[in-house]
Amino acid sequence: MAWFEDPISALNGLGGAENIFGITDIFVVLFLSTILCILLARVYQLTHESVSYSKSFVQIMVIFGVAVSMVMLIIGSNIARAFTLLGALSIIRFRNAVKDSRDVGFIFLMMVVGMAVGTRFYLLAVIMTIFFSLLIIGMFKFNFGGSFKKEELLKMNIPNKFSVEDGLSAVFSKYLNSYQFLSTESNGKKGFNTAVFLVSPKDKAKNADFVEKIREITGGEVYLTGTDYMVY
Repeated sequence: MAWFEDPISALNGLGGAENIFGITDIFVVLFLSTILCILLARVYQLTHESVSYSKSFVQIMVIFGVAVSMVMLIIGSNIARAFTLLGALSIIRFRNAVKDSRDVGFIFLMMVVGMAVGTRFYLLAVIMTIFFSLLIIGMFKFNFGGSFKKEELLKMNIPNKFSVEDGLSAVFSKYLNSYQFLSTESNGKKGFNTAVFLVSPKDKAKNADFVEKIREITGGEVYLTGTDYMVY
């Protein structure tokens, strides 16, 4: 008769008395973990800046968090059940590499929230989700950890046989913190090519002098992005 009167309790009884949960617990865990994981996924969407964004990754993060909560509900305090589940999950292999280290942080956060909900620490899960959401949004808004270094693109026409390293190394050392050679392009002018560099000026107030020095040495056009100096 117990099966017909209370099937959930009867099913729980088959697995022993440890960590008995009812139908209400199941729906609360599913609902709360889904809401909290969707909130974190939304924060991920709003603060994502790189080109590696993937809609499927956002969806799988939510599914992962909800699944973890159910796993924790199933395991409870049963050690044997935990080892059995660990053995079953060990056969899973993920072949897609995570492209952004920030994604790993969100995956871990989803897992922790799912664990908190699954072990029925509901208040902890809610507070943790709100705290981390505000923390991530705050770091995004204030560009925490961002570099304020300004790099500019330097283009200059140089004679075909001109050696940039020999001819401009002294000027670069004087006016630049760093520079990186990008390419040499044909510009259609006989005897000249266009050299392209990514440069970081020491003092932007001296960019005009920097451009003028290069023009004097190379005898060609010089253009530095972010400035109004176009010298012929």
